[in-house]
Amino acid sequence: MKTQDFYKIYLPALEKAFQNDEVNNEFYVKGPEEYIDPIFLDEVTSYLEKNEDEFLEKVAYYFDARSHNFPSIQGIAIDAYKEQLKSYILNLKY
Repeated sequence: MKTQDFYKIYLPALEKAFQNDEVNNEFYVKGPEEYIDPIFLDEVTSYLEKNEDEFLEKVAYYFDARSHNFPSIQGIAIDAYKEQLKSYILNLKY
């Protein structure tokens, strides 16, 4: 899977995960992988296993911190961190 194809699938799922990130079930907040169309899930999972980048790492930190109710990530308030990720999404879309 090409990076561009991955992000066409991943970014809408990430945006949906952001919309529902206040729902915490026993230290678990659904990440973007939970919102990916099952048709693409194997391809996306394979891509994630083979490719790492700073953005994907930050997304993982964010949902881990949200799940554990941490107020900040690396000294940045969690809501500000989320806004940084949203800004980065806009850059990836264009």
